[in-house]
Amino acid sequence: MKKIYILLIVLSVLLVACSKPLGPAAEIGNLVTVEYTATLADGSLFDQSKDYDEPVTFTIGNQEVLAGLEKTVIGMHQGEQKKVLLSPEAAYGLSDPQKIELIPLDNFPSGSHLRVGMSLPAKDRATGEEVQGRVINVSNEGILVDFNHPMAGESLWMDVTVKEIVKKKSSGIKNK
Repeated sequence: MKKIYILLIVLSVLLVACSKPLGPAAEIGNLVTVEYTATLADGSLFDQSKDYDEPVTFTIGNQEVLAGLEKTVIGMHQGEQKKVLLSPEAAYGLSDPQKIELIPLDNFPSGSHLRVGMSLPAKDRATGEEVQGRVINVSNEGILVDFNHPMAGESLWMDVTVKEIVKKKSSGIKNK
């Protein structure tokens, strides 16, 4: 029994001595670079960082990426990998019935070939930004268009690796 106890102590010391230091953990305000693969519930590929020309880099807390991705990297260290399931709220949000609109037929030029599934550009009334809607029904009453993000209501599996963390700079002002 004594030999096993000593062996465990020696192995523990070796493990600590040989382990690579993790470095600082990512926190709000840090600039982080990540690699990721995002898949749908059925396992099909949705998005991956290697498809972009530049590394995926963002400042934690600036809402530049999905909320769930920001939350995932907080506390991670450079080189660390994590696989998480993002709820719809943490990914592209829930489907909002307020973003489904019936647009009268007379708003479209005569001869328009509108069909279910096609994409329609429009301007957001609140921001003036261009948004894309998807036709979900065509009837005599008008065109029913869904302006929710196509991934609204979907969960995403994300496999994330933190490649680099640049710590935020302190202002140098001390609180008294």
